[in-house]
Amino acid sequence: MKWEKFVFLPTMKQMVHIVLAVLLFCLTSCYRQMRVDEALALADSLCQVANDSVGEEPVMQSLLYYQRAIDALSGNDTAFLARKARIYTSMGVLFAKQMLYKEAIGRYQLAYECAESLKDTLNMISAYKGIGDMYRKLIDLGESVHYYDLAEQLAIHANQEKPRISLALRLATAFLENGRMNLAVELLPKPPYQVEPEDEDVYNYVMWHIYNFTEREDKDSAELYMQKLLESQDSYYQSYVIDWQIGQALIDAGERSVYQLYRKNVRLQSAMSKEQIAETTSAVSTMYQALNMERQNAELQARNQLIKYYAIIAILLLVLVVAITVIIIYRIINKRIQLEHTNTMSIRDSEIYQRLLATEKAMNEEEQQEVIVLLNQLYPSFLSSLQKMGVEKEHDLKVCLLLKMGFKPSRIASLVSRTDSAIANTRARLYKKVFGIDGKAEDWDKIIMSL
Repeated sequence: MKWEKFVFLPTMKQMVHIVLAVLLFCLTSCYRQMRVDEALALADSLCQVANDSVGEEPVMQSLLYYQRAIDALSGNDTAFLARKARIYTSMGVLFAKQMLYKEAIGRYQLAYECAESLKDTLNMISAYKGIGDMYRKLIDLGESVHYYDLAEQLAIHANQEKPRISLALRLATAFLENGRMNLAVELLPKPPYQVEPEDEDVYNYVMWHIYNFTEREDKDSAELYMQKLLESQDSYYQSYVIDWQIGQALIDAGERSVYQLYRKNVRLQSAMSKEQIAETTSAVSTMYQALNMERQNAELQARNQLIKYYAIIAILLLVLVVAITVIIIYRIINKRIQLEHTNTMSIRDSEIYQRLLATEKAMNEEEQQEVIVLLNQLYPSFLSSLQKMGVEKEHDLKVCLLLKMGFKPSRIASLVSRTDSAIANTRARLYKKVFGIDGKAEDWDKIIMSL
């Protein structure tokens, strides 16, 4: 009785229930495994069809098979997740080859989520690396470097050397496309190292930049790496090199070369959507217009610079001519003033001037001749100028001679026995006679003193 208290003896009904439960569990497990195996087999078959159809059928057909494979792997089993990660990665690669980079980013992110659920560090690194590649090709260098850094941290934590080399190459590429050549060169891993087949394009791209755009110019090496990029399976690198060749041809104004390269680029991207082809065509056209405008602006700036240069020279020459003219005129005027001053002093120091200044009588013929002789010595052209202006009357001639001697009108009136008003009228009359217009007596005085 004591033993029966501690030992449970199932009844026949209970034993039947237990056996049925075990059988049900086994059958469920077997069925589930069969579903898993069936799903995996179907997924493998669809993926194989998709891989075989790439390049033979439309791209969307391949993507359709990949999507059917994903649908066949519904569930979160480890095997399913691992297979899904590989399929999403394959879809990302296919989208990337067609330059549909945003769609590729979505697939790589799904691949990362599957790998993260499995704690599969290598596939997580691969997914982040793929996302970084797509952002780099979208010219979003900030996001590109961000994902490369995340992948590098995972590689360092997992102590994975090969992924670190791969990421170093990609980081160098990102900084190259950001114009930071020196930093890109510093980020390259130190040789020797082995480049994985999947990194050949990136490596060739980096080396082409280094030999083509840095002081380490090696045209032969640059040509070699450029040829490898043109032979790449990734249309991004082929297109990049052709775009660079188009830019060089535009700079060299080789219209035929531009046309041929443009057609080559269109053929390269013929598998792309019409919208993307239109964007590429628009980008080439915009680049051509921009470079053409830049060239025209450069020519215009050069022409304007030349015009400014000639204008500066002309202004300097004009200033020089004006300066020389001013100096010459100043010297002539100064010389004339000095001569006039000398002649004035000579006249005032002369005997005839002192005698006429002191006398109370009118000037006689002998004194008039002495005045004429003195003025001929000091102003040789004075009398001939008076004759040309028609000053012939004796009275008019005396007035002009005495004005030239520097006598005031009141003194001249005394020396020719006339009133002051008569002398003023004579001067005004002579001015009107010579110039044909009314003038003041002082205007005639200025004319006499200028002769």
